[in-house]
Amino acid sequence: MTERSQGRRAVGLWGLGTALAGAFLFFAWRVYGRRSRVRVVSHEGLDDADVVHAFSRIATWPQMRALRWLVIWRALALVRAGQAVDLGCGPGHLLVELARAAPDLQLTGIDLSEEMLDKAEGRVRQACLAERISLKKGDAARIPFPDGSLDLVVSTLSLHHWSDPVGALDEIARVLRRPGPAEGRARGSFLVFDLRRDMAPPFYLLVWFATRCVVPHALRRVREPLGSRDAAFTPKEAAVLARQSQLPGWRVTRGPLWLTIEGPIAHAAASSEP
Repeated sequence: MTERSQGRRAVGLWGLGTALAGAFLFFAWRVYGRRSRVRVVSHEGLDDADVVHAFSRIATWPQMRALRWLVIWRALALVRAGQAVDLGCGPGHLLVELARAAPDLQLTGIDLSEEMLDKAEGRVRQACLAERISLKKGDAARIPFPDGSLDLVVSTLSLHHWSDPVGALDEIARVLRRPGPAEGRARGSFLVFDLRRDMAPPFYLLVWFATRCVVPHALRRVREPLGSRDAAFTPKEAAVLARQSQLPGWRVTRGPLWLTIEGPIAHAAASSEP
C-alpha cells in the first residue's frame, strides 16, 4: 500500500469515526432532551412475583452493592450502635450488609410487600443473622415502633414511592430517640437515600439504557428503573419536604445520581438546603 493510499485510508477512518461519534451524540441529546422535567409517580408492581424476583436479582449487581456501601458509610457516620430500622427493606441486602458492618446494631427490616419480606427472611437466615435482624410488615405511613424508640432509621430508594412524604418524614421523627438530659445517649439519626430526578446527563442516559436493554424483562415491563427516576425528587424539592416535616437538624446532600435527607446535624443552628 502506497503512502498516499494509507493517508486516504486514515482520513476515511477518521471521517467514519467522526460521523459515528456525531450520530451517537445527536441520539444521546435527543434522548436526554425528551426526559420528564416534572415528577411522574409510577407503580413498580411489587405485588408481581416476577418483578420482585427481578428486583432481588439486580440487587446483587456490583453497581447496586456500591450504592449500598455508600449508604452504609453515611449511616455509620451517624450511628454505630443501638436499635435501627431499614424502612422499605426490600430483599434484605442492606440489612445483612449493615449488620455485618456494625456488630452493635440490632436491626429490623420493614416492608409492605410479603414477597420482599420472604426474600429478606431467606437472606437473613442464610447469613446466620436471625438473632440480630427481625422483619415486620409495614410502611412509612405507620412505622410499627413506639415513640422515641429508635437510634437509626434508614431508607433507600423508597422516598419516591411514599404517597405522603412529609407524613412519612414525620413518622421517622416520631420514632427517633429523644433522650432526656440524664440519659447519656445521642438523639436518634436518620438517612433517607434516593435517586434525584435532576441527575447528571450521563447517569440519566445510563438509567435510560438500562431500562431499555439491560434489566430483566419484568422490570422493563414496568419501566424500571427509569420510572423511579421520573418519580424521584430534586434536592430542592427534598429540602421543601424536610422543611415541612418535624425532622430535627436535617440536611439535604446531593451526588451525581442520588440525594439524601439526613441528620440530625450536631449543633445545627438551622437546617441545610442545597
